[in-house]
Amino acid sequence: MNSTQNPVVELVALTKKFGAHTVLHDINLKVYAGQKVVICGPSGSGKSTLIRCINGLEDIDGGEVIVRSHQSGERYAKASDVRRHVGMVFQSFNLFPNYSVLKNCMLAPVKVRGMSAAEAEKTAVALLNKVRVGNQADKFPPQLSGGQQQRVAIARALCMNPSVMLFDEPTSALDPEMVKEVLDTMVTLAAEGMTMLCVTHEMSFARRVADRIIFIDGGRIVVDAPPDEFFADSAHPRVREFLGQVLSTV
Repeated sequence: MNSTQNPVVELVALTKKFGAHTVLHDINLKVYAGQKVVICGPSGSGKSTLIRCINGLEDIDGGEVIVRSHQSGERYAKASDVRRHVGMVFQSFNLFPNYSVLKNCMLAPVKVRGMSAAEAEKTAVALLNKVRVGNQADKFPPQLSGGQQQRVAIARALCMNPSVMLFDEPTSALDPEMVKEVLDTMVTLAAEGMTMLCVTHEMSFARRVADRIIFIDGGRIVVDAPPDEFFADSAHPRVREFLGQVLSTV
């Protein structure tokens, strides 16, 4: 990527603690427009915390989280401002069960962006069709399969027209037969140039989509490399151990 661009996401010496335990240690990271970054590592390494810090769901204890819009390069000081430019997809969907699928997708554009209901509905319908759940628009989330719910969650995030999409283990709560339909949706987004940071153990997805794979261990970035290098040439013993465990289960 062109280093003269302003990064979409920039982390500068990011530190996060839970009580006396430091979960993230001086994380430095730049993600540029169009990059697809997969974040992996052992359980408890700080992957999900990192994603949550970017979206302002966790307060940080040191350093900076900077999110710039593509258009202005503006720095956002408040988490609520950052979230206008960041789409978040959680492992447990986090849809409102008492709202229809359509209403779930319309809510944030109307409440946060001030979009008219008619415009929000038009956008929501288009994006629900894009992720192949348009025929479920009038249903409620509990009436859908897990894979359908996660695709609705992706559509809901896209309705805010984000600069970057964050995925926090988006397939970990799904039955195996539902994983492919969600990953296929993410592959389509990647092919269309969406900037993405994805915490996942789906190494086949990482091989297919990622520009960079970041391996975190003990709250530190151990490796930041292109997929070919990560899978074939990593000299770090923790990466080799991780891959041996993950790939042996595929």
